[in-house]
Amino acid sequence: MIWPPVKAWTSKVVIHGHVHFVAINHSGELVKKWVIMMAVLDSRVIVKVFWSQLVESSNWETGWNEINYVKSSKLVKNKSDLKTIDSFYPSLDSGLTVPISKNNIRPWFDGN
Repeated sequence: MIWPPVKAWTSKVVIHGHVHFVAINHSGELVKKWVIMMAVLDSRVIVKVFWSQLVESSNWETGWNEINYVKSSKLVKNKSDLKTIDSFYPSLDSGLTVPISKNNIRPWFDGN
């Protein structure tokens, strides 16, 4: 899996009613890398996910996919690795800032 992360992600567990997310920010080093994810259909649903959980194929997959997902967020393996946050700041490479100030924008999907 590449770093920085692509922007489009699907959770295999419903998180506050949503499974499709956009990676809006990222940071950290080595095992402390994290990604801020925002639900596609509700910008109030924002979670911080550690990279180790994001690359775990039983939790997340890249792209916005229609998958057979678990219907309860209670099944998240380690709740300390999934945190709801109240605010966010898009990264410069997200393409979500106005004006767009960087030519190197992260891709939405793998293979872009």
